[in-house]
Amino acid sequence: MWLLLAKQVALGGAAALEGVMMKAPWAWALAVRLPSGEIHVERHEERALTERYPWARLPLVRGVVALWDALSVSYRALARSAELAGEEEVPKGALWGTVAFSLLLGIALFIVLPGFLSGLLVDAARFPVLYNLLAGLLKVGILVGYLLLIGRMPEIRRFFMYHGAEHKAIHAYEKGLPLTVENVMAQPRFHPRCGTTFLAFVIVVSVLVYSLIPAPEVLWWRLLARVLFLPVVAALAFELLYFSARHDDPLSRALRNLGFRFQALTVAEPTPEMVEVALKSTEAALGEKVVA
Repeated sequence: MWLLLAKQVALGGAAALEGVMMKAPWAWALAVRLPSGEIHVERHEERALTERYPWARLPLVRGVVALWDALSVSYRALARSAELAGEEEVPKGALWGTVAFSLLLGIALFIVLPGFLSGLLVDAARFPVLYNLLAGLLKVGILVGYLLLIGRMPEIRRFFMYHGAEHKAIHAYEKGLPLTVENVMAQPRFHPRCGTTFLAFVIVVSVLVYSLIPAPEVLWWRLLARVLFLPVVAALAFELLYFSARHDDPLSRALRNLGFRFQALTVAEPTPEMVEVALKSTEAALGEKVVA
């Protein structure tokens, strides 16, 4: 049985290669199933985000800061899990080069390309709402197609299963349940505060925000404006995620259901062995003690 903290803290996480990263305000931990079958666990302490950046509590600003912090920790955990699973060290330069390439590729595929293709079919200057609705539908199509394609790869499928283990462990913790494999396996695999839901909200918000931006005839400027306003879109999407995860009104439930439909593409049912890894990461991140 686990000794839970008197006051529950916010817990987040992410899947890793053959493992799970869990993040508490004061530390993040990584648990990875090694090729030998043993579970390697490591803990990295750090100051809380709001202690490092007091202004990070402000609405809208907190979304951008939290997103950058989450991406930074997730990429570090992913690189470390690759080292542990493959026993090869990942150079820092290669890691951040991959991050930069991924961001540029994401912007090209999900921001620039939909805007360009939509402009071939709809006059953006005359019909801005229709133009952005079409661009949003194209984003959905590209995202869903991409996730369906990579989800067929065995390695990615296992990654999605660890994603499910992470969600289930957080659910059990938030409900105050004893964190056993049995209790965690019984939890739903979808969670309101998921990065996949955030991506869905980014698409919804982008349609609204980009419809308010003047659409000049110059194509390159119209596409550049979509990139420049991306931090605004991300900040608003984070606030929408924050709102929907903490309320239970009809609007919040509709938003959560939208997010869960997208999560069905990236979150799979884990095995008990994967849940065991998630629990080790949770214990290390929270710093809790197991009661004999």
